[in-house]
Amino acid sequence: MHRFGYAATILSMAGMLFPNMQLKAQTQNAPAPIAAAMVLKVVGFEKTVGAASDITIYVLGAADVAAELSKGIGKPVGKGMLKAVETGADVPAAKPTLLFVGDAGKAAAAMAYSRANKILTVTGLPDLVSQGVTLGFGIGEDSKPRVLLNLTASAEEGLDWNPAILKVAKTVE
Repeated sequence: MHRFGYAATILSMAGMLFPNMQLKAQTQNAPAPIAAAMVLKVVGFEKTVGAASDITIYVLGAADVAAELSKGIGKPVGKGMLKAVETGADVPAAKPTLLFVGDAGKAAAAMAYSRANKILTVTGLPDLVSQGVTLGFGIGEDSKPRVLLNLTASAEEGLDWNPAILKVAKTVE
């Protein structure tokens, strides 16, 4: 079995011991500056995004996160550079490298779009990870940032993660 598949299986089994309800209760929404910083650091773990030369991010319903991410334009993300950050109240017209979901009311539309276009969904609203957004960030009870990874959503989006993500992320099914 592929090393990542084995690790994912072990972690998903461990996830049965820690229900999503407990994870939700312990993880608060990530403030815009933390969500943006975590996006720029962690998305490089996804092999396609991490290898892209130009990264574009579309932020759905979170102008504050878009403003923070815009500060990173021209800076490295994975092996590439952040080229553009766009924001809006609906799914994007042009396919971005990743889609940041900041509006829980638009999550279903964002996930349908991401599955159809095979792009990474990211959020600063931890509850959305258990609902199907692939990568989420939040703040734990110890006031430290948390990384959440939905393995089922990741497979549906056709993503290929560096196994090192499993050392820093809590997995959700």
